[in-house]
Amino acid sequence: MKYLKTCQLVKKILKEAREKKNWTLDSKEPLRRASKLLDPNWKEDYFYPGVSHESWKFFLYGTRKINADLFKAYCKLLELNWEEVAEPSEIQETDLPVVSVASTTPSLQDQINVLPLQPTHRYSKNQRGVWIPNLRCRKVWGRESFSEEVLHRLNDPQEAPILSLCGSAGYGKTEVACKVAMAAVRNNLFADVLWVKARDTEFLDGKISQSERDEALSWNQLLQEIAHQLDGCSVKRVHQRIKEEKRLIVLDNAETAQLEDILPKLNEMLNPSRVLLTSRFQTNASYVGLINIPPLEENCSYQLLQDEAKYKNVPAILQANTEQLQQVYHLSCGAPLALHFIVGRVLDDGTLEPVLSALEQASGDVEKIYEFSLNTAWQRISDVTKNVLRYMGESDAGVTWEELSGTKQVQESDWIVTRRELGRWYLIEKETDAKGKLRYNLHPWVRRSLRRGLVEKWPRSLQEWKQITKWKYDID
Repeated sequence: MKYLKTCQLVKKILKEAREKKNWTLDSKEPLRRASKLLDPNWKEDYFYPGVSHESWKFFLYGTRKINADLFKAYCKLLELNWEEVAEPSEIQETDLPVVSVASTTPSLQDQINVLPLQPTHRYSKNQRGVWIPNLRCRKVWGRESFSEEVLHRLNDPQEAPILSLCGSAGYGKTEVACKVAMAAVRNNLFADVLWVKARDTEFLDGKISQSERDEALSWNQLLQEIAHQLDGCSVKRVHQRIKEEKRLIVLDNAETAQLEDILPKLNEMLNPSRVLLTSRFQTNASYVGLINIPPLEENCSYQLLQDEAKYKNVPAILQANTEQLQQVYHLSCGAPLALHFIVGRVLDDGTLEPVLSALEQASGDVEKIYEFSLNTAWQRISDVTKNVLRYMGESDAGVTWEELSGTKQVQESDWIVTRRELGRWYLIEKETDAKGKLRYNLHPWVRRSLRRGLVEKWPRSLQEWKQITKWKYDID
């Protein structure tokens, strides 16, 4: 059974939500109602199993752990999305049992226990697959058979030693690579997986600008990163280590690496190891096999929309008819990122039809959908949130809450609102780094848009933007 523990920031949010409903810490009614949500056979003479009113109060003080399911039910009563309120760095999850208490006054030890614990993480020096990043999406829909196909080709000795997973931004290339890498380790097809992420450089009109190309990932940098992941061996021993066991090397965002120099040298050292690239570019080298990532199938896009609509509580999508869902699918071009952006827009508008009408202007161009969605979000988020987004756009590895607060980008009192705004528009992704630290990151397309100053060039109103878009793309 899972248990959670609060921190100061979460306590503040819960307190404000309680006050809106006139609930006090001493009131037993919220706990009774939360218990009944979880147990249809609930009786008023007891609370949810393993929970007393005293232990619940200590949980709200921030000094004791509580059943995770009960906390979720409690947030539902407060009309809060528990995952928006709770972050891994703020509410700790553990398998330890709840400690019973006999007093309502926190002891000195209880006050010490309120300090956040370091979150656990699966990274461990001697563990296989430790360099595979966590999935960025809450769920990945419709990629099971495609991931199996990629894995089969990687394990086929008749295939090219390097496979390139190609496709436009927002189609889930990195997510597929993660699933493939995890399956490769789980099924013992490879001794280990090494994961190198190339820089998120500016990508315009199918090309990387010359100034950015100078900073693209080089062969020496790639070797140094691989050496680091091979238990810190020397660069000179990388060739030997790659050949002694069958390993899978994933080079993510490969379009921002110096592939003309990297690929021939990688190819010489691979057997029996293999390489998987994710890239917006295609390469014509004979030793590279191309795999184009397809759009989601229609039924999978419906599943994604329905699941996100339930998660975000978007009635307009949950109640959409088949014709509307088909229209969303075709307008999104089957791109998962576009579908997420559409959910965020409908959540904010509260209705579906105006969003569909606006998206028709994109004329099936997924990049225009992204641009329109980001522009809409930019017009509606607060100035504080805009500043945080600008700051995040300059980071390649994401930012932590400590960094944001330490650099005065956002005050603690504004952070919950800022995080919610970024989350509701799907502008940020939560990741856990190698040290188990929660980081907030941006989708590469969003980062590129910020770095090239796209948002700063936009007009101040949506109406003005629509007029410019109509002229730019000759929309009737």
